[in-house]
Amino acid sequence: MLEYISRYIVMPSWIDMTAAMVAEKYSGKDVATVHLEQVHFQAPIKVGEHVKVTARLLEVGTTSMIIEVEVESENVKTSTLRKATKARLTFVALDKDMKPTSVC
Repeated sequence: MLEYISRYIVMPSWIDMTAAMVAEKYSGKDVATVHLEQVHFQAPIKVGEHVKVTARLLEVGTTSMIIEVEVESENVKTSTLRKATKARLTFVALDKDMKPTSVC
């Protein structure tokens, strides 16, 4: 049950939050997740492992941004890193009325 919670509830939340931070920083605006293109669960993250979540901007459109997120787990005792999950998300920049607006 714990693995289910981590994989299908906690990890997607971390992925979305991390990607949103990249989109907000790049655009300087509020953003909304509009599409989750791909999620590849490559390996489980075991209890006690550390988690590293990184995101990078892949593409910028007029109002949208595509962000790629990678999640890695680290065995603290052996310092071994392992890819756990990879995802792509699309965000749209929002104006003060919460309507799509130009990214830059």
